[in-house]
Amino acid sequence: MAQFNSYIDCLDLTAATDFCREQGTPCHYKKGERFVQQGTIARHAALVVSGYFKVTTLNDSGDDAVVNFAFPGQFITDFHSSLHGEPSQMSMIAGTDCDILRVQLKTFREFLSPSLLDEYSSLFNMVFMRLLNLYRKSPRQRYVELCEQYPRIVETVTLKDLSSFLLITPNHLSRIRRELAKSPATNIKK
Repeated sequence: MAQFNSYIDCLDLTAATDFCREQGTPCHYKKGERFVQQGTIARHAALVVSGYFKVTTLNDSGDDAVVNFAFPGQFITDFHSSLHGEPSQMSMIAGTDCDILRVQLKTFREFLSPSLLDEYSSLFNMVFMRLLNLYRKSPRQRYVELCEQYPRIVETVTLKDLSSFLLITPNHLSRIRRELAKSPATNIKK
């Protein structure tokens, strides 16, 4: 299965993963706890060991809108916030109970410094493609594509978080799922 965060496929993060495994402090986050809080400067990076984190930003209503996920084997942090000393524009919230290996972001950043530009370039491309898909595809098309590319996401991520990521209401997602369940041509887990 492809990585949900496809920019990772363009990078060799073996050394960074090993660094977190050797230097990281094991930490447990309960569902709903925040690793990064929007409006603060990120101070840590972490390797997700179990569970998942959702990356959110506050919408005009003051609700968290899901913009990304981080699953086991992936990193969480806000490099931009730390690099520029600016308050983070996002929060990273445990979507389930999670275990991570946490390191000081300053130390991690120094360790990774040669590859940061590659990571930013790959990340930009992934985010830009997701933005284009918001304009090019219907919510149903985006949901089907998401389920085809990442079949286990429906088992892992709450429907509320998936609907937020797709920029639709939970009711709209339920309608899409019901329609797909009636369609004999789909192999999507409902």
